[in-house]
Amino acid sequence: MATAADIQFHYDVHNDFYALFLDRTYRAYSCGVWESADSLEAAQRAKIERICAFAGIKSGSRVLDIGCGWGGLMQHAVQELGAREAVGLTLSEDQLAHVSALGDPRLKASLQSWVGLSIAEPLFDAVTSVGAFEHFASRDDRLQGRQREIYQQFFRTCRRVSTEHAWLGLQTIVTVCGPRTLAEARDARYLLDKVFPGSALPSVSDVQASAADLYEVASVKRIGQDYARTLACWRERLEAQRDTAAARFGADVVEHYLHYFSAAERSFAAGVTDLLQVAFRPVAGAA
Repeated sequence: MATAADIQFHYDVHNDFYALFLDRTYRAYSCGVWESADSLEAAQRAKIERICAFAGIKSGSRVLDIGCGWGGLMQHAVQELGAREAVGLTLSEDQLAHVSALGDPRLKASLQSWVGLSIAEPLFDAVTSVGAFEHFASRDDRLQGRQREIYQQFFRTCRRVSTEHAWLGLQTIVTVCGPRTLAEARDARYLLDKVFPGSALPSVSDVQASAADLYEVASVKRIGQDYARTLACWRERLEAQRDTAAARFGADVVEHYLHYFSAAERSFAAGVTDLLQVAFRPVAGAA
């Protein structure tokens, strides 16, 4: 499993750095939904609306967002859907500071993992997790065959801290096949070694098998090409701010992120990786 240091290595460059290329509404650092969107802002709103719908968030809901990022989904839940409270978990100190600075008493972020999460009353009415599942198992975990045990722990934790009728809206990158060319292998190696150390992608079957007997799939979307387009938008926005970003954060940081965006965009475009969005309905009687 990725450690706090692994997460902070990537996510704690500086909040102002991410503001240069992420959408201006939600600061969402994950795949947008481009089905009917004509801008990054619209695509990220469509993504958040879908995941919130998948989780069944409505007026009065108490929401848990595992891997809450900069709090965009949480804000949407309380401001647009009428949720009474949204609790977010993150391992990024910068993200925690950003959510805390929003000043909305309905938003509560905590610097902690879902592992060992204690039960708090009242239980959560809905659970969401966008772009965090990819960090739950490491390459060593996969080599040792432990990834499904870890993923099942996650699903059990979601059930344990939520009501018996609470749905889970999950978004995660999945691996589809191994690299088929030298160029694809180089991209995969860069992403694993230089961008997300300590993390390894799940397969679709990993997700399905780990949720079995706890949740059943009510709805699913596979939109990897949407992620390729999202990455292209981030790359174009950062390139447009290259000089500004380099002057403040260093040319090496800018080149690293541009390399990352390009490598990941190629991986999704080629179908080596895909993006999975799932509405999980709790299995009656499971715990």
